[in-house]
Amino acid sequence: MNILFLGAPGSGKGTQSKNIEKKFNIPQISTGDLLRAETASESKMGQELKNIMSSGKFVSDDIVLKLVSKKITSSDCKNGFILDGFPRNLSQASSLDGLLSDQNLSIEYVFLIDVPADLIIKRCVGRITCNTCGKIENEYFSDYREGDKCGEGVFVKRADDNEETVSNRLKVYAEQTEPIIQFYEDKGVLHRIIGGEDGPQRLTDEIISIIKK
Repeated sequence: MNILFLGAPGSGKGTQSKNIEKKFNIPQISTGDLLRAETASESKMGQELKNIMSSGKFVSDDIVLKLVSKKITSSDCKNGFILDGFPRNLSQASSLDGLLSDQNLSIEYVFLIDVPADLIIKRCVGRITCNTCGKIENEYFSDYREGDKCGEGVFVKRADDNEETVSNRLKVYAEQTEPIIQFYEDKGVLHRIIGGEDGPQRLTDEIISIIKK
């Protein structure tokens, strides 16, 4: 069972990926994690990645695809995988389609987590994270505030979690990622899940229900 999550930054696709990973025991593939692991391995590609990232350049689609290919053909993914955060544009989606086809694989479920822009901005701008344990809270939806204690740590706010930056992220998403929606809709595998302020569990239950059907 091969699954892809789409959605704007702050839509909750990462949370849903982890919930579905636990439910069905298939690994979540994060391209960020793949890049970090390959860099740490000190392989030839890892050294190449280190040079690229240290110079501030973007990692090419070709390299990301090679890492994804390596992962999905590993024993970890023999029962399927969950992609979160990739593909990010139509070119990557098309290349991924070709890569999977070469392996006699396909994406069976694409879940689009559709959340209103004003709610996404609240989620991102209000997000605070414990600098020790990594726990995430939100100033709009909880009683926690920046600077409050969390165990041995305190809640801090990311510098890029401001309204201007988040609005720019949403603009990039609309320009680059939204065309992928039609790509998977044409394949008949897209499922649109409407997010709201009622927490992630309803979405998880809806996703599980679709898969079990």
